[in-house]
Order: sequence, then C-alpha cells, then structure tokens
Amino acid sequence: MRPSAIRRSRATAALLALTLLVPAACDSAEPGRTPPDAPSGGDQRYGAAPGPAEGVTYQPEVVFVGGGSGSVRGVSDDALTWRIDPDASGADQLARGRVMFLTGRAVGRVLDVRPDGGDLAVILGPVDITEVIRDGTFGGERPVSLDSPTRYDAGTPFWAEYDGESGGGGAAVPVTGAAARTETGTHPVTVTTAALPGAGTARSARPADARRDGPPAGVAAAGRRQVAGFAVTPICCADGVGARFSHDGGGIRIAGTVTLLMKSPSARFHLEIRGGAVRRAELRIDGMAGLRIEIAGATNAGRNINKRIPIPLDFSVPIGEILGVPFAVTANQLIGVQTAFSAKDGNIKAAGEWSLGGSLGFGYADGAFGVTKPWELTVRNSITDSIFGPSVGVSGIIVHYQAAFRVGLGAFGFTAGLYSTVTATAGLTVGSALGAPIELCRSTQLGLFLEYGVGYRIPAGLAKAINAFLDLVNAGPIEEKAGIGRVDNVFNKLDVQPDAKICRG
Repeated sequence: MRPSAIRRSRATAALLALTLLVPAACDSAEPGRTPPDAPSGGDQRYGAAPGPAEGVTYQPEVVFVGGGSGSVRGVSDDALTWRIDPDASGADQLARGRVMFLTGRAVGRVLDVRPDGGDLAVILGPVDITEVIRDGTFGGERPVSLDSPTRYDAGTPFWAEYDGESGGGGAAVPVTGAAARTETGTHPVTVTTAALPGAGTARSARPADARRDGPPAGVAAAGRRQVAGFAVTPICCADGVGARFSHDGGGIRIAGTVTLLMKSPSARFHLEIRGGAVRRAELRIDGMAGLRIEIAGATNAGRNINKRIPIPLDFSVPIGEILGVPFAVTANQLIGVQTAFSAKDGNIKAAGEWSLGGSLGFGYADGAFGVTKPWELTVRNSITDSIFGPSVGVSGIIVHYQAAFRVGLGAFGFTAGLYSTVTATAGLTVGSALGAPIELCRSTQLGLFLEYGVGYRIPAGLAKAINAFLDLVNAGPIEEKAGIGRVDNVFNKLDVQPDAKICRG
C-alpha cells in the first residue's frame, strides 16, 4: 500500500473512532484570561455571556467585556457595529486588532472602536475560533434538537444585496442542450455562473448610527421581508430550512420556493483545540430528508435579472455553556436567481422534488477530512418533466440555494467554529415554442456541493461589499475565509428531454 493510502486509511480509522465526548479538562485558564461571572438570568436577546471555567485557555488578545447582553445598547442593521456600555468591565481595553468577547453573538475582531455620545461603538469583523480559544475540548453527549430555534433578525443591512448586474466577474458559459434549441437550430444563451462580486449601495449606518431603538436582534419578525427587491420568507427548522421568494418589477416577475427537507433535525459536535490549532473536529446534522424546488419566471420586456441574496436572519439554538463558552447551533441561508430570457415574452415554470437520506457533516483528525454524504438522490417528482414555458424564444433560469449550519461564536454569517454548508444549483431551460412541431426541448442541470470545516467562510463578493463600506468608515478590512476547510462536488447531472439529438446538441 502506498504511504498516501496508508495515511488516508489511518485518518479514516481515526475519524470512525472519534466520539462525542463530555467536555474534558485541559490546561487551566491563564491568570487574567478568565471571563467575568456571567449575569444570572437577564435579557439574552444579544446572546449569552461567557463564564469562568477551568479547562479552557483563551488567546492573549481576547478582551472579555462584562455585563453580557445587559451591556449591549444596540447593534447596526449590518450587524457589524455594536454599541456597548463604555463603563462595562474590560471595555476600556478594547483596541483595533484585539478580539472582543461580550456574548456568544457579540464576539469578533475589533476593526474600529470609538466613543459616540454616551456609548462605545465597536465595529467587529469575523474571527477564527482558534483566535479566540487556544486550548479546550468541547462537545456534548446528547444531540441538540433544531426544532424550535430563536430567530435573530439583522434588519436591512447593505450586504443583503450583491448581484451580477453592477459588477463583473465570472466566466461566461454558453448554455447548451434545450437552452440552445429553436426552430432554426442552435443559438447559445450566455449566463454567468460564478459568484458575482458587485456591491450593493452602502445604506448601512456609520458607527454613530447603530440602531438604539426599535426591535432588537432576537425579536421575531414573522412573515415576509423585503431584501434587495425581493419579498423573502425564510423557513426553519422542524420540517426543514428554506425560503419563499418573489420579485415583481422592471418587466420581470419571479416566484419560487426552495426547501431542504428535514425530519426532526438535530446536531452533534466535537471540537478539540490544542496550541491554537484544531486537532479533532466533528459536526453531524441529522434528519436530512429531501430537496424541493418550485420556480416560475417571466418577462414582458425581454429583460433578465441576476441576484445573490444572503438572508440577514439567523435561526439559532443555544447549546449552553461548555467550559464557560456559550456555543450555539445556527442556520443561515442564501438564495440566488438568474434568468436567461432570449425573447421579449420569456416564460418558464417548473417544480421538482428529490429524496435524501442520512446526515450532513464531516470529521477531521490527524490533518485529514472525512465526510458524511447524504446524497443518495432519488427523484420523487421530475423537475424536467414539469418544465413549461410557452415563448417564441429560449427561456432559462438558474436557482441557487445555500443552507449553512454552524456551531460556534458570532452572528449573521460571521460565525466562527464548525460549519457544514450545502449548496444546490438547478439550471432549467426550455426551447422555443416555435420549434414544438419538431421537438420542444427541456433540460435540468442539477448540482449539489458540500463545504465544511472549522473557521469561517464568507462569499468573496459579499466580503468585497463589506470591505468597501469598512473603507468608508476607516476601519480595517475583513478576510473572506479563515481556518481549515474543503469543498466537494457531490452531485452533478444533466437531464435532457426528449432524449433526441436535436436537444442534446
């Protein structure tokens, strides 16, 4: 057996042997690095405070601010600026480059700090979990139910919109097959499939304008919300995670629902950090059941749309303090819609469902990843069979959906810790109705991707938009990723109907 194969075999054995342990003790906390006593009871709308405990060592640059959520006076809609009590213990030690740890949600790298009125305005960026914790072993002997999460709403942050219409990037890929068929032959329709970095208008408040009044983070705002010109209703978690979305403007109408179906979802995790490095890690999300996509789009002006929308809302389940660290399981989502109408009367509609089984997650040990793949897809309702779109031209639409499950510290996509993300992309096309006497070609390109690891990941275009704002307020930039991770393409299939030469191209 080759050495590389032997290493993989050993890593696999280690991953199989990895169990979810009751937190074990390691080095005791350094003097001066112990969190203040967590407030008893009190308002936890901004997250739970860390508490003192043996068995965990923090990094030297971590600054513990006392008072928990009681020291928070507001947070900006972009979730970057936290207004805190300047008289809270430890607040006077905050400075650029240090790490603030106030609560499980108010934790991050200090990019800027300044007095404002009677408050202290602190701009926080994401931070890797190993930049907070140097030594510790964390886990739980029981799964954490995700049936009844707390909803944290960020309001209307500027970063909730970044699209492909205001910025370049990505390779132009011709859609072939059914997308390229008309009564006269092949006519490629060009769409851009890469993540697109265009930044939306920076509507976020400066540090001095962080929200002080109105509904705080954590107050449920049920029903639809407007994000980047879309009406969006996020769904979570007992029966799955997903979103209903619609758009009507500029001669384009879009309506759809994407759901990652789940049954009694739960999470398990294990994390061991030694010397500021991850030694072992495991995250498993149980209850995967299926994937459902429903989409309809039309134009009466021959126009197209390309949007990526990170939904600024967390569904979070607190795990409780483990060695004094207030971990939580958080689910957040991103949707994207891209149309490719080649005629003024573009029109397309489809719905489909696939079954999934098993768990979503990964294990990491001895420098190697292993992954739990639930992607034994079985078609329940064929989305290709359902494609409908009477038009004189070719019509296409791409639906992009991402669900991220994270266990760690932080808020609104900036959570650092263990993560497992599933991304589904469905590209649907229907040929011209003028070619129907010969063949009406329809096709579906379905892709499923897993991204997993320990640290954090922010889409490149989103990080670019945030950094453009941070530059305006003279704050330090954020990095789009940190830690260890991997991406796997676990499913990619093209379905063309009918199975005829004219449709396959």
